[in-house]
Amino acid sequence: MDNNNYIQPVQMENIQNADLEKIRSQGRASIILSVITLVFGVAGFGAVLFQNMNLKNSVNKDIKDMSKAIDEMSEDIYDIRKDVGDISEELCTGEPCGTGTGWYDPYMTTDKPVIYLYPEESEEVKVKLTTTLEDTNLIMTWPVPVASGDTYTWEVNAEPDGKITDADGNEYSYLFWEADRYGEADLSKGWCVKGEDTAEFLRETLAQIGLTPEEYNEFIVYWTPRMQGNAYNIISFQGSSYDEMFPLDIVTADGDTPDSMLRVMMAWKGVDEPVEIEPQEFETFEREGFCVVEWGGTEIR
Repeated sequence: MDNNNYIQPVQMENIQNADLEKIRSQGRASIILSVITLVFGVAGFGAVLFQNMNLKNSVNKDIKDMSKAIDEMSEDIYDIRKDVGDISEELCTGEPCGTGTGWYDPYMTTDKPVIYLYPEESEEVKVKLTTTLEDTNLIMTWPVPVASGDTYTWEVNAEPDGKITDADGNEYSYLFWEADRYGEADLSKGWCVKGEDTAEFLRETLAQIGLTPEEYNEFIVYWTPRMQGNAYNIISFQGSSYDEMFPLDIVTADGDTPDSMLRVMMAWKGVDEPVEIEPQEFETFEREGFCVVEWGGTEIR
């Protein structure tokens, strides 16, 4: 009998057992690897979670710090506004309405000054306005002047009847400008006028100062709607301080300057109760030769 016939089944069985053991070993290795991977994965997730928790805590801390900084900034802004208010009160040494030597309001603007030109004959005229107050800009002009730093220049033709013509042939009754700031207003002298009497007061007073009906009527229709609703208005016409804040230089093509110039700047403040104030006195303006007239105003809020 050939023994090889018995050897082959035994060898086959041994081979099968060896393969099975190999498969089992591979399976155990795979399971171990999976477990290790899972362990490290959980550990990694934990680390990420821990980092995220730290990040969240850090963000929360930053938010708290920012909130604290905002609160501190708000307190600083409040202090600044309070200081401005204190300065205003110090400048006004009289009654709360502003009847002291001066009044400063950070929200004061220079409203609708208009410049009339009355040469004796048709003239080419250069009008130069300068702002000397820090951080002050013209916020509206008509016609539009040439701006160079703090200086604004109009070059126009002016007629004796007041008609103004620009280089493009456009006609105007006056040169108009407004500024986003005004300096200190002097209310040491002036008048306390009932709101309902404002229009009539302005008509009489502006005529006495020297404005023509055409000029003071323009003034009245602009300002009265803003003033007549108040119980009373403190009104004072400013002097040289206005000229210092906004110097006005005018010269013709021949080098001539105006023979007479009137600049009317009204400072006013609405109040609830009447206030005693020393009346202003002034000489009536006399128009001579080449005449220039300007009027405008500023409200103390």
